Amino acid sequence: MTFNRNGIGGKLLLAFSAMAALMILAVVIGVAGFSLVAKTEKTVINSAVPALVEARHLSDLSSRIIFTAQVLATSKTEHERQRQGRALTIYIEGLKDSLTALKSYPFNEDLMFQLDSDVKSIIDNLALMGLLVGRQIRLQAQSDELISDMLVATQQVDSLSQSQVSNASTIAVANVSRIYDLVESGDNQAVYNALDSLVEVDMDLSERLFELRFLALQVINMLDDSKRLGDIGNLTRLKERFIHAVNVMSYRVKSVEDPSRSAQLTELTSNLNRGGVLFGVLEQLLYAKKDVERLDQQNLVLFQQLNSTVDGIITAANEGTQQAVTKVDETLTVARTTLISISVIGLAALVLIMWRFVYASVICRFNDYSQALLSLARGDLGIQLDIKGDDELAHMGRAIMIARDTASERYRLIQVERKIRHELQLHKESLERLVAQRTSELEKTNSRLNEEVVNHDKARNEAEKANRAKSAFLATMSHEIRTPMNGVLGTASLLADTGLNDQQARYLRVINRSGETLLDILNDILDYSKIEAGHLDIRPVDFSLSELVLDVHNMLESRALAKHIQLVNHIDDTMNNVWLGDVTRIRQILINLVGNAIKFTDHGQVTIAVSMNPDMPDELLFEVTDSGIGIDEAEQDILFNAFKQAEEGRKTVGGTGLGLAISRHIVAAMDGEIGVDSTINVGSCFWFSIPLKRGELSTGIEGSSITIPPAHILLVEDNPVNSMVAEGFLRRLGHSVITAEDGESAEREFNRNVFDMALLDINLPDTDGVTLLHRLRRIEEANGESWEEPTPMVAFSAHVFREEVEQYLTAGFAGFLPKPVTEKLLIETIGSILKGDKRVVVENIPFDNVSTIELDKQDDNNGEKSEPNSVFPILKESVLGDDLQVLGVEQVQKLITLFATSSSETLGKLQQAVEDLDMAEVSNHAHTLKGAAGTMGLIRLHQECLLFEKAGKAGSLDGLDIKTVCQAFEASKHALESTFIHSS
Repeated sequence: MTFNRNGIGGKLLLAFSAMAALMILAVVIGVAGFSLVAKTEKTVINSAVPALVEARHLSDLSSRIIFTAQVLATSKTEHERQRQGRALTIYIEGLKDSLTALKSYPFNEDLMFQLDSDVKSIIDNLALMGLLVGRQIRLQAQSDELISDMLVATQQVDSLSQSQVSNASTIAVANVSRIYDLVESGDNQAVYNALDSLVEVDMDLSERLFELRFLALQVINMLDDSKRLGDIGNLTRLKERFIHAVNVMSYRVKSVEDPSRSAQLTELTSNLNRGGVLFGVLEQLLYAKKDVERLDQQNLVLFQQLNSTVDGIITAANEGTQQAVTKVDETLTVARTTLISISVIGLAALVLIMWRFVYASVICRFNDYSQALLSLARGDLGIQLDIKGDDELAHMGRAIMIARDTASERYRLIQVERKIRHELQLHKESLERLVAQRTSELEKTNSRLNEEVVNHDKARNEAEKANRAKSAFLATMSHEIRTPMNGVLGTASLLADTGLNDQQARYLRVINRSGETLLDILNDILDYSKIEAGHLDIRPVDFSLSELVLDVHNMLESRALAKHIQLVNHIDDTMNNVWLGDVTRIRQILINLVGNAIKFTDHGQVTIAVSMNPDMPDELLFEVTDSGIGIDEAEQDILFNAFKQAEEGRKTVGGTGLGLAISRHIVAAMDGEIGVDSTINVGSCFWFSIPLKRGELSTGIEGSSITIPPAHILLVEDNPVNSMVAEGFLRRLGHSVITAEDGESAEREFNRNVFDMALLDINLPDTDGVTLLHRLRRIEEANGESWEEPTPMVAFSAHVFREEVEQYLTAGFAGFLPKPVTEKLLIETIGSILKGDKRVVVENIPFDNVSTIELDKQDDNNGEKSEPNSVFPILKESVLGDDLQVLGVEQVQKLITLFATSSSETLGKLQQAVEDLDMAEVSNHAHTLKGAAGTMGLIRLHQECLLFEKAGKAGSLDGLDIKTVCQAFEASKHALESTFIHSS
């Protein structure tokens, strides 16, 4: 930007330059004046005032040093002398610092020299005083120690001399008594001799001992006087008396006739011979005190001189400060006058500039231009300006006119833009209609896809339903066929003992082989059904490998012998015998493979070999080798598929073709591998390799022999029959039991008592077992201590699906017992929990104890109503038979009576609930009656109640008649009475 002298900027620049010059002049004058003031003030602040402060500080230090020196002179201990010496050192250092600081100020050199000389003299005197006081303290301590030792020795001499005086007096009295005896006898010569001995020996001895004690007391007094003497002459006279008394005492102790006392007094007197040393120390102590007093007086004189010098310095500092203040006042007066003059001139120049240049040339024209800009902002494009000159404001006016022209052009462009925008809006609406049309088409397509998804779901559900129906069918057929087959085989076994001829025996063997084959087929079908349903569980336990192989050998040896072939076992001797794995499943695989080998081998032998897998060191390799018909290589790949067999096998022995498929699934579940190596007419080797861990084989004992410590147990069971059975088992085992029939009474008892364990029924009238568990835990937390272990609680129920049991354990139960409860399972569970196990589950339940459970399973797998009167027996005698052995006849009869009474009431409630169509009560009462029936072994009644319980939960009683339950109940009562009451 070029500078224009005629422009407003040039004019304002000149005017403000003149104003700036005046201001600079005022500033220079002000700065000069204030610099002089600041210099003078600095002189006062940095010189006079600090000098005055230092001088006063030096005077204060002088007073402190005088006081501390006097305290030092009177110090009695070395600690006090060092403490006062350190204080003097600090004060002297401060005195030196003050002196050094004062030397930096312009004081009179004679005063500073005198001050320096006084300080040095004081420091020297104080140092010498410290040494003398230290010497005085040491001498005082030495004299006190000597005096103390001598006082002790003298006091002991006095005590011993007193005892010797008493002894001498006793001897003298005895001699006088003897003289009286001699006088009475008339022996004058002996009397005279005794009198001479009394006077010359006894009286002389007493006198010498009295003198010894008197001198000891004098020595004690002289030692006490020595502490208070302050004059050398008196000290010398006391020393002479002390030495004389000690010398006399040395002679007198020799008069003591007792050798031990004489030696002791001689030793004590020798300690007093150090009197010369003592009085020498006392003399040095007196001289040291005199020296300290003399130095103390000298210090007072020196400090008086120091204070006089400091007063002179303070006076000089005050005079310098006064001169500086006077000079500051003069300087301020000159600067004030000059600044007032400059201010008046600057004010006049400012008024002229504001009128001539600012108002006339700038403000008025700015007003015109601002009005033009406001009009332009309101859209008035017809404004006109009178522009004159060539200054900055003239350029601004021309710019406003250019902006007016630009705004006019922009207005025209806006009109064109509005027209184009309107056309774009019309195009947008057309596109939106097109998109809406396409969206509608896509929604219709999506709806059709959703319908297809629903149809696929229906098809999948139908397939799953068909699969469940197949599983239910297999389970039902297993039960339906197995029951008569057990009868057939049992009857055949009995028939074998009736004396048959050869032809009849041959027919009987055919019946047995056919029945066993049929049972094998049933077992294979059921196992494969379980595998397809995903119910194959692997439950590892510790087992003996040798016992496992021997069990398989013993089970199948009869088959081998029947075919005149050998069954050989071989286990690698270097292997561990105890392993951790599912021994049941491994046994099933071995039985399958060995059974097949025997089945397809007519001569030679079958070998069971077990060793470590050479390719996988952590896996066991089981091999079953036979010398049978062999398998074609083309057929080996399909052997492990379901319902597949080799052609030669189908021709010779037949079978289902499921055994190897089941074995393959079991091995896969164990993360292992199975295979076959075979040659036609040579033999086959079926092998499988599974990873197992080394285990520890514990010695198993029967449940009845387990020793369980007596415990206090809470039993929660709503069914009185089940409650009575469980309570009888527990009391027979020595436990104390408190029973509760619902959740409310259980909480009440739990709040009142402390239990070692609680047994909770899952289905209760007012709650369920899981909810009750949480309530009892809250009561326990409120009543117990935080460090106490929670009471273990065990759930028991007739529902034993693995998923349900896992839910109970996850909820917090320590264990689970299936209904009906047996003594063996009860002992095992309670014993494990009481010895500290955190989680106890009965893994393998005997079939005899869970017949009702199997019925529940069958009903869950098959939703259709069965025919209980034709399929299920009324009474399973083994259930109450076991209880009879445990509880006794009388208790079982009470149990039957209680069942008849309580179950009659429950049946009445069930009938009323059916009439009222109260599905919840139907399910509840049916469950209660079902539990009692299961405990008593009433299979048919149990199944009828199960149907009503599930129908109540489903909300429909279609196809069910309560009369069947009543009939089953009456038949059950009759069966119980005829079997266990009338027979007894």
